[in-house]
Amino acid sequence: MRFINIISSLLAFVLICTVFPLGVLAENQSISVQTTGIVKSSVNVSKDSTANGSMAIQSMDEVANINENSNIDDEIIVIYQNNNASVGDLALTTQEIKGGETVSDRVDILEVADSNNVDSIVTKLSENPNVLVAEKNSYIQTSALPNDPLLSLEWQFERIDADKTWNQVNNSQAVVVAVIDTGLNLKHPDLIGKTVTGYDYVNGTSDMKDLSGHGTEVSGCIAAVSNNNIGISGIAGTANVKIAPYRVGGTYDNDANLDVGYICAALYDAAGRSDVKVINMSFGGYDASAALRTAVENAANAGKVLVAAAGNEGSNADYSGEFAIPASYNNVISVGATTDTNEIAYFSQHNSMVDLCAPGYKIYTTNHDGDYQLASGTSFSSPITAGACAVLLAANPSLTNTKVETILENTALDFGAPGKDDYYGYGMIQLDAALAAVTPSIPLSIDNFTANKIPDQTVGTPIVLSASASGGQGSYSYGFYYELNGETNTIQNYSTSNTTTFTPTIAGIYTLYVEVKDGDNNITRKAINNFVIKDSAVKTTSIAYRTHVENIGWQDFVSDGALSGTTDQSLRLEGIEINASAQDYNLGVEYKTHVQDIGWQNFVADGTMSGTTGQSLRLEAIQIDLTGTDADLFDIYYQVHAQNVGWLGWAKNGASAGTAGLSYRLEGIRIQIVPKGSTAPGSTDTPFISN
Repeated sequence: MRFINIISSLLAFVLICTVFPLGVLAENQSISVQTTGIVKSSVNVSKDSTANGSMAIQSMDEVANINENSNIDDEIIVIYQNNNASVGDLALTTQEIKGGETVSDRVDILEVADSNNVDSIVTKLSENPNVLVAEKNSYIQTSALPNDPLLSLEWQFERIDADKTWNQVNNSQAVVVAVIDTGLNLKHPDLIGKTVTGYDYVNGTSDMKDLSGHGTEVSGCIAAVSNNNIGISGIAGTANVKIAPYRVGGTYDNDANLDVGYICAALYDAAGRSDVKVINMSFGGYDASAALRTAVENAANAGKVLVAAAGNEGSNADYSGEFAIPASYNNVISVGATTDTNEIAYFSQHNSMVDLCAPGYKIYTTNHDGDYQLASGTSFSSPITAGACAVLLAANPSLTNTKVETILENTALDFGAPGKDDYYGYGMIQLDAALAAVTPSIPLSIDNFTANKIPDQTVGTPIVLSASASGGQGSYSYGFYYELNGETNTIQNYSTSNTTTFTPTIAGIYTLYVEVKDGDNNITRKAINNFVIKDSAVKTTSIAYRTHVENIGWQDFVSDGALSGTTDQSLRLEGIEINASAQDYNLGVEYKTHVQDIGWQNFVADGTMSGTTGQSLRLEAIQIDLTGTDADLFDIYYQVHAQNVGWLGWAKNGASAGTAGLSYRLEGIRIQIVPKGSTAPGSTDTPFISN
């Protein structure tokens, strides 16, 4: 989109972030971050002409795109009442509007043809029943002034007692923090595997970058990988907390302008995502914005925990004690910054809306160059608090946004005047005390779930399943089930008996699982995956394979439909080796993989590696086919587990399995050989998806 000199807007919106290069301990200085646009939707022009020759605008195809040289003072943010409204409902003409872009389903940005008419068009749009909010667009600015070898530099860990909690929470379902900022360096070695898909409104793509640096610094405070022998650790520790980066500004190093229109679109998007539980806003300004307030209220009403930087103008005579937005909205946790001596930082804004404080002075964190640096500002006390909120939700997903804030306030370490005050709020967050307030002392868990037979049994073999539970309340009831070909069947309904016998009658790859219910009707589940049951007849063909897994390396060979790789651990497959064998048949196998940043590799055969090792490149898709003079007697089926999708359908005989154009990694694979024309091992719906 467009980027202009930001000097004229510095009085309206205040930079809250100061960054110190590694080893330099300087005072907080302002930096700025800017937004650019998403892929612009153009506007369609109605064929109806007015008396002066202009035309009524019916769609964005009828006006020009907003370009880089556009003046943001000539732009208007429009938030529609609902997803069905569009620019065609605004009764505007090409004489009034010369450019525009559709930022999201609910947000448009319009460029006014005559600068003198901006206010009058805002008034006109505000009276339109299809419009929720219309206001002049503007920039708002960033607020920046375990065995990890650099952990000793992270003094903030000890101050909020995160050093006591870093490995206490190990949730399977990720808690996602939306970081609305300048993007993220997805290739930073201390952030790999800690992200989910976000959106770059600057370039209109789900591909992510960070030219400014601020977003990567903020994200490292939350989720830098713990216990990986690299760099630092985020406040989340080993809890399954991930970042959804939203780029709403930043086109060059230390650029601190964020586009308010893009921020609103990002807030609406994050509010609509079920995986996003927390939203971090390390930016702030002092001019009222009905659009920003409306977008924030929508996210709060959606149940999201909203955390924002209180501001860096505490020592600025022009702004000291003023209310920065969005931090000062009632439904946002406003966070001030403390130093390593537990004093409020000289720059930290103070007012009656400050709720909490957290370390924000000389914070050691990740940077967009792939390294680390010191940074100061409430921009960093905010994500430290947002990360703490995510840990609480990881420990107890049923917590509401208001309950999370209440727990943090009730367990905060009180500084300053007794009780809540304008500088520290309720005090400095204490993650260990907060976590103790939400974590059950003895949660319901399944200690053991076993089968008395190993996999690869034949049809008709009795298999005894046993389980034991602990924690929770009252007595336990056990339910046993199996899943085959996408269908779930009951072995034993809920009963006080913790053992049952299962006798399979069909060959296939089973998932066996038990559910335990306690006296308070809390339920937990545990599974045995890839339990292979074979036909009683002698098997004459076999397929063996192994995969190279991120952070693990080569796994052992498995065969005939068993899982190789992982599921739901955010670990990518990087390479694969496959061998086929058949008694009394001439049979071989060939295969090729689609590799991140490389594309389809050439076919290899019979145990040769396809893919890469040690290059941090993911496999995204695979094709496998049988070779040899007897290949036409058999079908080869394969199924992959893809990031953010799960198990896709079974592909066969050289068809593609996986994804293309979505930047999703393959995490696991199953392969089987069956006689030609046999029933597929499972559903064959959608084995391959592409953008």
